Amino acid sequence: MAYPAQSMLAIDASPFGSGLGLLPTIQALRASYPRSTIVAATSTGICELLSAAGLIDEAIDLGVIKPSDRRLTSSLRRFTRVLRGARRFSVDLVLDFSARLETQIASRVFLRTRTVTPIRLPRSIEEMLTRSARADRDFSLLSDYRSVLRQTGIELNDARTVFASSDEENSRFEKRLAKSGSRGGELIALCYASDANDSSGWPAVAFAELAVRLTNNLGSRIVLADEPGDQSFSDSTSGLLPISAIKLVRPRTVELIAAIARASIVITDDPGLANAGSELGTPVVEISGRHSHPKARPGSHRIIEGSSRKRISADEVYEAACELIQDTRSPSLFYRP
Repeated sequence: MAYPAQSMLAIDASPFGSGLGLLPTIQALRASYPRSTIVAATSTGICELLSAAGLIDEAIDLGVIKPSDRRLTSSLRRFTRVLRGARRFSVDLVLDFSARLETQIASRVFLRTRTVTPIRLPRSIEEMLTRSARADRDFSLLSDYRSVLRQTGIELNDARTVFASSDEENSRFEKRLAKSGSRGGELIALCYASDANDSSGWPAVAFAELAVRLTNNLGSRIVLADEPGDQSFSDSTSGLLPISAIKLVRPRTVELIAAIARASIVITDDPGLANAGSELGTPVVEISGRHSHPKARPGSHRIIEGSSRKRISADEVYEAACELIQDTRSPSLFYRP
């Protein structure tokens, strides 16, 4: 081990989708440090996921973290939560996977603890490594996590970012579908926005337009899912969705995973969430900005690329969704108990 530690703090101030990479990272960390205390300071949804998996000893909830939220008050709140939570432990090592000014000040200045951060490679080298990586490993999405782990002498061999939902959660979601009037043979289309208030994301009104078309033309049951602990996507599409749509407002992370696993298709502009859908075996249409990440994906994961996400039309996404549904159509696509 490069850094022997009895107690370590893993900080990840990433938004939920990209923060899913913390799950395999902590798994690898736990395997290498089985007797150490591991505390994770991260977003609400990732805290819940790590706790449910039993991978950490303590969670420090940094709240909902949005790409568009650059307010000083948000940074100060995260700084305070990290500091208050970490001071309850005698931390030997801090692993800061998405180093920000507030987290670096907390770890280096106030906690005065050895801190490891990602080593940023030149873009040309990173792209070369990405191309040489195996197709079933999303090297780019996990590059910062790999970088930090390697500095501690650990390799990230299992890159799966989610685990299968429990039978209890699956049953609970099936009951919700039934209560909404859903029939067993319906197409379930789950829509998820990385940040409904971010101008670089796919517009909420475009998601709503797509939802209406999928409902009217294909008889789909729309499931609109917010980020765990948040409701901004639901608020942004209020009054625009079909009456039959199901809204997962401020969902628990395990509830969101059960919905993704049950869905016939996932439509999202979040690379991390899209990757999770693919891992769970659900067909995915991902709305992507140009050069956002590697394009090697399984056949049931379609990526629609534009110069920016907002320039991609609802027509393009609808056509891709219809093609994917047709290509993957089978009894298991429509019903997954």
